[in-house]
Amino acid sequence: MPESIDPTGYGIEEGKAACLAGAYERFFSLLVNKRISLLELGVWEGASLRFWRDYFENATIVGLDRNPPFQINDPQGMIHVYQGYQQDTNLLDRIVYEQAPDGFDVIIDDCAHIGMFARISFWHLFQNHLKPGGLYCIEDWGTGYFPWRKCPDAGYYKAKSQLISNKDRLFIRLVMWLSDAFPSLPSLVAITFRLFNRSKIRSHERGMVGFIKELVDAYALGTIAIPRSGSGRYLLYGISQLHITQGVIYIFKSAEPPPNSPADSISA
Repeated sequence: MPESIDPTGYGIEEGKAACLAGAYERFFSLLVNKRISLLELGVWEGASLRFWRDYFENATIVGLDRNPPFQINDPQGMIHVYQGYQQDTNLLDRIVYEQAPDGFDVIIDDCAHIGMFARISFWHLFQNHLKPGGLYCIEDWGTGYFPWRKCPDAGYYKAKSQLISNKDRLFIRLVMWLSDAFPSLPSLVAITFRLFNRSKIRSHERGMVGFIKELVDAYALGTIAIPRSGSGRYLLYGISQLHITQGVIYIFKSAEPPPNSPADSISA
């Protein structure tokens, strides 16, 4: 990041300023001199928009916030602010049509931090309005572990939580013992694990944390789907890279779409 641009000088809170000077710089530095379009969901009073305008000197900077549009000192006319909600897909479509008809290069979600809303805006924008090879960033996803006023769908993290219950664990041990004692039987271990995992990919299933883990599933599955693994919508567009930090998750869209539609290879 250019030494002359200090995020703290824009009135950006300390945690976000650290992200801007850290991992963001790692991913954004190659875009500095290019003509790009950037959309930020959740901009409060516009401090980050002013920072992006000065950092990306040839960019179109667009912000969305539920509060009324505010006045911002922008004589170059690079910044455009809209009022509304991130889950309003019709509004998102209008923003793209008016400001980035070819799609956005970078999209940043620093909005409600509510999993249901973040999920709606992500899949709509990622699938339809993020350019191939583009970058989608979701900030403060870790708030999903700690319920507070602005994150009503969060849940406390329990350090002693188990992926498999004690009852299930004992059953699996019994099956493994039977498999060793009676080798002529079919592979009971493999059958048991298939039964335990046949209905879904087990993970934290609520709020921001559940949504982020859905993205991990999407990245891991790529263009391969398994029966009853979910809606499969995300399989229509590839995630080429996924970088998770404590503050931000960075999702890169594949430069090339999958060669075949997953629908062609999924058996009911």
